[in-house]
Amino acid sequence: MSIKKFTVPFLTMGLILMSPALAQDVASAGSHQPNWWHKLSKEDMAAWHKRSCVDHYARAAGRLAYREAKLDVTAAQRSAFDRWRAAVLHNAQARKDECLAHQGEHDKNTSVVERSAMTQKRLESRLAALRSEQPALEALYQSLTPEQKTQLDQRGHHCFGKRGHGPMQHREDGR
Repeated sequence: MSIKKFTVPFLTMGLILMSPALAQDVASAGSHQPNWWHKLSKEDMAAWHKRSCVDHYARAAGRLAYREAKLDVTAAQRSAFDRWRAAVLHNAQARKDECLAHQGEHDKNTSVVERSAMTQKRLESRLAALRSEQPALEALYQSLTPEQKTQLDQRGHHCFGKRGHGPMQHREDGR
């Protein structure tokens, strides 16, 4: 007997036997399974929230230290870099403080309108922060050498790219 005579019936039998298991997985996919944060106590959730607020500032400081080391800032560029760093850290501290002020708000049942208003407020706050950093960033950028500009222009995990979601892939076209 050929192998085809055995293979087709065994594959068919396997599919028939797996059908109920596959159907059960599809049926259970529609039911609500709580995420990990739904299982946390109020105290654990508050601690997680506080830690994430503090971590945001620490990451901003770390990204700046990384940029400073990669740029190899000269004495002539030091004041421009320090002004930019101060602006970025000032905004990171304000964002941390705002984040900590919202401690415990995850327990509130908010409407879609309230959540939309909160999102708009956060985005406006972030836009104001970027605008306040822009003059210092422009002054720093003008003081850099072409090589340093290329370094600062690179997008990536340690810069202004895909914050914390894994390293970005550098493409040939520079995007």
